[in-house]
Amino acid sequence: MIVDFCAYLGNWPPYQLPVGNATGLIRVMDRCGIGASFVSLVDGTFLLNPQEANERVADLVAGHRDRLFPVGTVDVGSPCWRADVADGIDRLNLAGFRLHPMVQGYALDGESTLALAQVLAEHQRPLFVASFIDEERFHHPAIHVPPVPLAHILGLVRHAPQTTIVLNNLTVEEAVMLLEEPGLSLDNVFLDVNAMDKPFNGLAQLIEHHGSERLVYGSQVPFLYPEATLALVGESSIPEGEGTAILEQNWRTNQTLRSLVESAERNQGLGSEPGF
Repeated sequence: MIVDFCAYLGNWPPYQLPVGNATGLIRVMDRCGIGASFVSLVDGTFLLNPQEANERVADLVAGHRDRLFPVGTVDVGSPCWRADVADGIDRLNLAGFRLHPMVQGYALDGESTLALAQVLAEHQRPLFVASFIDEERFHHPAIHVPPVPLAHILGLVRHAPQTTIVLNNLTVEEAVMLLEEPGLSLDNVFLDVNAMDKPFNGLAQLIEHHGSERLVYGSQVPFLYPEATLALVGESSIPEGEGTAILEQNWRTNQTLRSLVESAERNQGLGSEPGF
């Protein structure tokens, strides 16, 4: 089963997105053969109350949780972030949390973020980190946000080895630097490949030198067509079987991701909520 580790629902302030609700997203997934998606509320990063975002994403995927896994947001700069996370896990049954630190204005490798990583490890939930939401060339002048510095990502990964971390939207260059960083444990770290379309055949070169074990599929839908990343994987000059591993297999090596996704596989088509 193809699993999408980078998908969004909701509204984007600068322009209208082509997909904003669960029905539309599932239609796109069916078109592309995607079985399940980890979904965040794209406008949740702009809400002052993260709990409102978490309520909304849980509501948007209600009735589709065999295929759409709600991923919450949290502001670790808030004094009540621990209560927000506990409520998101215990009451809303969120499948993880996605951080957009450059939008929300906190340090990815700060003390509170590292504490969040520990909490999620204890509850067997993944921590998603989005380097960016929308490409810089499409930013509105009033909402210009740079990507997360790789040094901050390295700091988080280095100090949270027990946490399952999915990194969204890293480039090939950033991926190489991460994979070559000495003394870094990457056993629980995965990188989605949707932003690895440059340089030409860069994904193939990355796999040639570092393997594909840390790579997973992420579409960045609805900012990108999901077919774009599928084509990137399918048309790159990579060894036979590596594409299937990226799309369907690599996440299975991680117990946290496997328990979430395989629960959905068992319930798929039943309309029931997976037993996170």
